[in-house]
Amino acid sequence: MTDIILPEQFSLSRALAQNKPKKVLARRWRKRSAVVALLDDDHVKSASLLMIQRARREGDPWSGHMAFPGGRSEKHDRNGLATAKREMHEEVGFDADAKEHRHLNAQVIGRLSDLATPKRSLAKQMVITAYVMKVEERPALQPNHEVENALWIPLSYFADPENREIRPFKIAGDWHDLPCLHYADDQVIWGMTLRMIDEILRIQGYQIPNMVGRIK
Repeated sequence: MTDIILPEQFSLSRALAQNKPKKVLARRWRKRSAVVALLDDDHVKSASLLMIQRARREGDPWSGHMAFPGGRSEKHDRNGLATAKREMHEEVGFDADAKEHRHLNAQVIGRLSDLATPKRSLAKQMVITAYVMKVEERPALQPNHEVENALWIPLSYFADPENREIRPFKIAGDWHDLPCLHYADDQVIWGMTLRMIDEILRIQGYQIPNMVGRIK
């Protein structure tokens, strides 16, 4: 009798290779942005995820938010992956393609579904694509002025439903009760970033609790 292999026993690389990410139909005609979800291991139970806390700036809708390294595409970027890598290099000082980092064996192991920003958050909708990368050891980080903090958070923390809660967030002047994870101090992961993390976990076979937010 053959033992049944559960999805969470697969490596992340294998699970992502079998995944078919969804694409926003009008992505070519909208502004684009890309981020890197950088992992230091190939299994949820032992991997940590690189996240940044954005610098606090008046007038910036993402001021102080937890996110992945990334940003808007530029005309000279070859594609979304080039955008994500360039922004990661600029924000945390890690150039995945640099010769001096070859020993880290940085690899793209998959991509996630496109996400369109809510109409209420930006004047024009933007399509964001996340690329999942893996390194064999953590690179030295040098955050720039756009980043207040860069830290590694265990994926197992996100996979534990006990760490989830509902909190009020102010978006475009309105208050919303939304699902989130409070990691430490003011480091709260929610919104599109949490949706990306949850997609990684779902691909790996984890059940994500259905915590429906509401508008106050």
